[in-house]
Amino acid sequence: MVQNIRSLSVASLLSFHTVARLGGISAASEHLGMAKSGVSRHVSQLEEHFGVRLLERGARSVRLTPIGEKLDGRIRSILAELDFLDSLVDEENTGASGQVTIAATPEFGGLVATELFPQLLETHPNLTVVMRPDYAFEDMQDLGTDLAFRVGTFDDDRLVARHLGGFQRWMVAAPNLLERHPLHEPEDLAALPCLTFRGDRPGATWRFVSKERETAVDVMGRIAVRSFGVLQQLAVAGQGFAFLPSFMLDEDLASGKLARCVPSFASPPAQVYLTFRPGARRIARVAAVIEAAEELVPKLLEA
Repeated sequence: MVQNIRSLSVASLLSFHTVARLGGISAASEHLGMAKSGVSRHVSQLEEHFGVRLLERGARSVRLTPIGEKLDGRIRSILAELDFLDSLVDEENTGASGQVTIAATPEFGGLVATELFPQLLETHPNLTVVMRPDYAFEDMQDLGTDLAFRVGTFDDDRLVARHLGGFQRWMVAAPNLLERHPLHEPEDLAALPCLTFRGDRPGATWRFVSKERETAVDVMGRIAVRSFGVLQQLAVAGQGFAFLPSFMLDEDLASGKLARCVPSFASPPAQVYLTFRPGARRIARVAAVIEAAEELVPKLLEA
């Protein structure tokens, strides 16, 4: 079996995986800094080796065949292991050094960047960190991402997930708006202008819990934005009631720009996970960030 793989090259595996990830020969060629003919040749070598068609080639794009999809999953793992080998050799001499790329939702990523990064870089002067903000779950099989903070549920047996804690969302509004429309119960929101976290249309169902009961309220408004940061600015401007992550609100509540509404109610806790590929702790630069996050982030969420 080992003799059968001698005709395979790492370059062929990398070219095929890049084509699969980016969806085309041209895109892979540009990403790898290689001629399109070289990328095509590498893919053809793999197809000849396995005796199967891995790509369905169209006029402007390509897509994986069923067997191509299965092989790409294994090739991702092989390339990740090769990346681990390079990192282990480098870090044997230099310790935790190099770049670690982290994905997170914009607001939670901001919390991590401002609170975790300074401490981390002081401890590891040869380390650099990049935060990639996005509300979509990052594809952790992409070797360009080392770690991801995920908010909500987690179900991916290809990854390791460390539960770090959770946070709630609080109902807030500008004091002048709350004075005009005092709230006594969450259900009062059904008749008031609300700022909702959506990218398609206004409106949402907000769920509340207190010590005594749980309730769900269908809310509406004239503004919906898929950004908690923008919703916070709109709430400060008095444009409506907002349901925002509690860790964003300290300064605005302390300064009086926002007031908390029905403070005995909050959202059910949103759980936070740190996710990474198996074996990531063997890489010193990634392990340094994991260890720092496991120590500090739970404290931030408890606060």
